Amino acid sequence: MRLTALLVLFATSAIAGAPDVTVLRRQSPDNSKPLSFAEWHSGLQPQSWRVKTLIPASRFDNRVDFFVQETLVSTLQRSLDTLATDLAGETTDVAVFSVNGTSAESLKALLAAEYQTGMTSAVLVGDLPIAWFQMIDDFDGNGVGEGYEEFPCDLFFMDLDGTWQDSMVRLDSLDSLVPGSDSIYDLHTGTITPEIAVSRLPASKIGKADALLTEYFNKAHRYRTGQLNVSDRALVYVDDDWIPNSAEWYSDVGLLYPDRVFVVDAESTRIADYSPRIDSAAYQWISLMSHSWPGGHAMYYHSRDSMDWFNATSIPSLDPHANFYNLFACSNVRFVESGYCGGCYVFQTSDGLGAIGSAKTGSMLAFANFYAPLRQGASLGEAFRQWFETQLADGCENWERSWYYGMCLIADGTLKPRIPQTGIAQSEVIRPALPALRLLANPTRNRVRFEFNLTQSASCRVTLFERTGRTVRTIAQGPFSVGTHNLSVNVANLPAGVYFLSLNAGTASARVPVSVVH
Repeated sequence: MRLTALLVLFATSAIAGAPDVTVLRRQSPDNSKPLSFAEWHSGLQPQSWRVKTLIPASRFDNRVDFFVQETLVSTLQRSLDTLATDLAGETTDVAVFSVNGTSAESLKALLAAEYQTGMTSAVLVGDLPIAWFQMIDDFDGNGVGEGYEEFPCDLFFMDLDGTWQDSMVRLDSLDSLVPGSDSIYDLHTGTITPEIAVSRLPASKIGKADALLTEYFNKAHRYRTGQLNVSDRALVYVDDDWIPNSAEWYSDVGLLYPDRVFVVDAESTRIADYSPRIDSAAYQWISLMSHSWPGGHAMYYHSRDSMDWFNATSIPSLDPHANFYNLFACSNVRFVESGYCGGCYVFQTSDGLGAIGSAKTGSMLAFANFYAPLRQGASLGEAFRQWFETQLADGCENWERSWYYGMCLIADGTLKPRIPQTGIAQSEVIRPALPALRLLANPTRNRVRFEFNLTQSASCRVTLFERTGRTVRTIAQGPFSVGTHNLSVNVANLPAGVYFLSLNAGTASARVPVSVVH
């Protein structure tokens, strides 16, 4: 079957040598200090490790797994069912697990096991385990330490075959590390590039997690089904320190959005300009470059003699009309901090769906290596993984760790920015024909009718199974000819709930949820 598809090619490369870019600095109106590992750990209540399959996988390639905090499952069950339906419509296989526990190592072992069965992307929903990393920063690569930092590090979960070690401790309050162990990773060696995409949805530091996540998944459903406000343009907002880099970064965003608003003038980039701009106009993407802290942004004016402040607490009332944020903004997605800014953009707005940024000082560079995969149709999570892979492909110097190791994605990483069609080259490609499985009536009280179409004859097996993966009906099995086939299954004797129809035809497969009511 011949299909018209987008085909856009871009060269990708990591930055050779430390970049000539002004370092992002933590700036806050009260000179607050970041939450330390010790403070975070003191509030952590260790819990035993427990995993339960909620929605099993039906295929074993290119699958996305959602791992949901156990205490949120009952509230989010309907949202997860809708999500599975939406992703099935995108021909994306999905599995969902309930997770209880606080061990980062146990979560990583689970991810590694799922990767072996075909998972390529993981979404962590709720307060799931966190791995921390510590280091002495060296942003310009000159070998002179620029201060100690400890921070959440999601690269730990993305890289499944590298070696992570806890071999150093901080020497009192000094900016130095000495041999020892303190439950914070400090060394990453071996094959360090990421195998899987990892995104997370931590909402408890923003507000009531069950309500916020229910609304988030509702927004994501409306986005996928064309019901959410989307404007095919971007805002590129660059404060004073990065004017020399602004033209390149504006061009990088242009890989995805030809229609952009560019604000870069030193006296214009102020909170008095930024706030009404995001309040009154609609953007699909906002790319912000600004000194910040977890609770907001700082912007210079009057030749950098003065600074004013944007507080994340103002985001709900502003309610920006934007879907996605790339926050080149110090510590804006430090998701262990109460009221962290990236979370406010995502969870406290009508249209917010994702924010990429850093949990420490530093942020993304080489933006083209992130936007190019998005332009080619990659999901947010996969574009993030490819960006990290490119940056680390030739090893990792200390300046790269300083800039990149705090990077994380606050989003359902399976989401894809809508690609404007203007200026995109098209080409025909050959893709394998997958069977289409379509429900004709759902729900029904006694019988579910469905159809599937084959573009070539195949040996097929059609089954109905529970969330646990247990088969409850084998509906059909044997050779089927080319064309459309209509079948039905009697569900009168099944308990009410959500089941799954599965069709396997040769090496292809399809799956669709079925709601049974009585």
